[in-house]
Amino acid sequence: MPDTSSPESTRLLAAELIETRYSRGLRSLLLMLLVGLPLVMLLSLAQRTGPVQLMVVGVALALTGLGYWLLHKGYYQWTSHLLVFSLIGLSSAGILAYGSTRSALLLGFVGAVVAAGMTQGKKSLVAAVGVSALSLGLLCWAELSGLLAAPDFKVNVRFWAVNVLLLTGIAVSVYTSRQVVLRALREQHAELRRREAAEDRLRLSEDRFSRIFRSSPAAIVVQALEDMTVLDVNPAFERMYGYSREEILGSTDEALWRSPEDRRAFQLQMAAAGRAINLPVEGRARDGRRLHVLLSTEIEGMGHGRIVVSTITDATAETEARQAARQSAELFSKAFDFSPINMTITRVLDGTFVAVNAAEDSVQGFTPEELIGRTAVEAGVWANDQDRMQFIADLRARGGVISREKQMRHKNGAMVDCRIWSVIVEIAGEPCILSSTINISEQKRREALLIDLARGLSGETGEAFFRSAVMHLGKAIAADLVMVGETGPDASVSSLAMMRDGELQPSMTYALAGTPCDLAIGGGDLCVYGDGIQQLFPQDQFLADGGYRAYSGAALRDADGSSIGIVNAFWREPQAASPDRDALLQIFASRFTAELVRLRRDREIQRLNETLEQRVNERTDQLRATNAELESFGYSVSHDLQSPLRSIEGFSVLLARRLKGRLSEEEERLFDRVRVNVVRMHELINDLLALARASKGKLVLEQVDLSAIAGQVVAQLRQRDPQRQVQVSIQDGISRRCDSKFARIILENLLGNAWKYSRDKADATIAFGALPHREGGRKMLFVRDNGAGFDMAHAGSLFKPFHRLHHENEFEGSGIGLATVHRILERHGGTIRGESAAGAGACFYFSFDPKFGSSA
Repeated sequence: MPDTSSPESTRLLAAELIETRYSRGLRSLLLMLLVGLPLVMLLSLAQRTGPVQLMVVGVALALTGLGYWLLHKGYYQWTSHLLVFSLIGLSSAGILAYGSTRSALLLGFVGAVVAAGMTQGKKSLVAAVGVSALSLGLLCWAELSGLLAAPDFKVNVRFWAVNVLLLTGIAVSVYTSRQVVLRALREQHAELRRREAAEDRLRLSEDRFSRIFRSSPAAIVVQALEDMTVLDVNPAFERMYGYSREEILGSTDEALWRSPEDRRAFQLQMAAAGRAINLPVEGRARDGRRLHVLLSTEIEGMGHGRIVVSTITDATAETEARQAARQSAELFSKAFDFSPINMTITRVLDGTFVAVNAAEDSVQGFTPEELIGRTAVEAGVWANDQDRMQFIADLRARGGVISREKQMRHKNGAMVDCRIWSVIVEIAGEPCILSSTINISEQKRREALLIDLARGLSGETGEAFFRSAVMHLGKAIAADLVMVGETGPDASVSSLAMMRDGELQPSMTYALAGTPCDLAIGGGDLCVYGDGIQQLFPQDQFLADGGYRAYSGAALRDADGSSIGIVNAFWREPQAASPDRDALLQIFASRFTAELVRLRRDREIQRLNETLEQRVNERTDQLRATNAELESFGYSVSHDLQSPLRSIEGFSVLLARRLKGRLSEEEERLFDRVRVNVVRMHELINDLLALARASKGKLVLEQVDLSAIAGQVVAQLRQRDPQRQVQVSIQDGISRRCDSKFARIILENLLGNAWKYSRDKADATIAFGALPHREGGRKMLFVRDNGAGFDMAHAGSLFKPFHRLHHENEFEGSGIGLATVHRILERHGGTIRGESAAGAGACFYFSFDPKFGSSA
């Protein structure tokens, strides 16, 4: 379809339409002239018209014939130009021949202008009008100047025929023009209807496309072909790539590609083929995620404004699944082929080996080539096919077999203990059994040996243990002599038990110098000589007498690392290195060490028991002396310290009275400070005496009503400070087995502290109660307030004497109260702890019960 958007294209299309629609009218006009001009020629001849007029009619007929021929050949423009300018020329020639411009030939100029307007463009029409005007002007001038022949104004048939011919031509031209206009209107109306129908179909198609575009599960992006600018995207694209429609519109697709090389390759393919179907590429989401997508692209439209429509299917999950499956298969293949454990794959149907890895087969001794193609029954894995089918049934019921012990027949015919792991897998659609087997014959032998050793090591203690242990150790390591001994202070060893050639031997003592035992004690954990021990220690006559060539020894050490004994093993034949033998010797050495330490502790306990009574009497005397000193200290504090304080207090009061009115304000303040500090010293001494009394004296344990005592303490606090409004909550029915006088001291201190440290609170609250649950077997009590609290970073100093967590300018006190409470509860076997936060109050949890004591 031609492009009608440019003015040139519109002009060409209009010219084409004019040629098509006016060619019929032009042909009719020429046919009419071809018929009418001969008639005029005949009439001119009959009336003996002059030769000039005959020549004009003849030329007109010839030009008409030429025009018809040109039109028949398709030269529409030439024909129309010939017609227009022939009419002008012939009309001018006729007027010249007639002799006057006042004749019917003027209609020829009118016909020429009409024909030019219908069949030519603007330029031709202007030219026709200009030439007609110029010709008429010249003719009028010639007539005025008398240059024309005398006119003949007679009317005859020829005159009528010429005028009829001109009028008919004009009529044909006007009719043709009207038909062309009507036809154009009809075609325009039909075209308008077609365009309306096409627009309706387009709107319907656009609506359907928009619905499909917006609701499509696949991402769709529309771009301009010229610069690949994104024109539109659907919601699926926004979900897949993470870009909003507003973010991506107007930008290129460069950010959507993971690799610029892939983008260039895609553009080259589109330039060559114009389309792409399910092209696998890697994209990049807004958050940097890698996307595996299938890209299908088509170029739509023609000329400028063509677009690229791309459908993008997210194949990330499918691609990753394929990659994971490929990696899994590769990992399985490598794990199977390079595993050091014997692995096989057999068919469930008949037990045929289909794959065997290259690990050394320590179970049956076959090579992979010897097993592949044979059945498991033929190879001796199963005694018969019934056992194999039973194993498969267990596999299917349990989903797999893990670490099952069984026996298989070795290539040499011997039965081998093994452990098997199996699972059913599908390979190429056929169920197979993947199995791993290891040889546990040596493990079984070791287990039996360890069980035997455990029986030998666990049955006895003391000297009987050492005798039994050396016999089992000698059997386990096939030694000719085994001895365990204890080191003495004189660099010697005394044997605790000794076995030689399978028989127990009497105890002996030998010097360590010049023996391998000396190196074993002074060296590391284990001393081993596989051969030539006599040559290494020529001074050791014991080695020469016994003919021993190999030796292993391990030192027995206490917790502090000091040597307390040794265990030795001797062989008369050279011994190769054996980690198992060394491990057994170290195991026995550990057990020997534990038993020897216990034996030494028993000896120490026996020695201490023998001197216990003497030490108890000495300690009792020391405690009596200490108590006497404490009583003396208490008397000194109560009498020797308080008496001077009372004197100071009395004299200061007497002196203040005598000097009353004569002291300055500063002197009065100094006297007040003396009195205040004397009172504080009295309180401190009383607190120290209370702390001393809390540490001695017999506890009188009885069931004490703590709720009642707490109520009495709170009543005393209210009497001393009646102006304070404090909300106090005391739980009823709290009683404990304790000393009542000490219990009162505890509650006076704890409730007094709560009263003191909450005095800055307008809504002060204090609570005494019991926790509903035990802590470490104890029934816990608590005293809680909402006062100043303390910093838990300093909680470790709460119960130390003279340690205060607040400055004395803030809250008075000596720092002895909580230490006294802590001492009293310790004597009861109880405990106390404090929890708080600065400015959020404090809570002290305490108990009279021992940790695992019974309920009160």
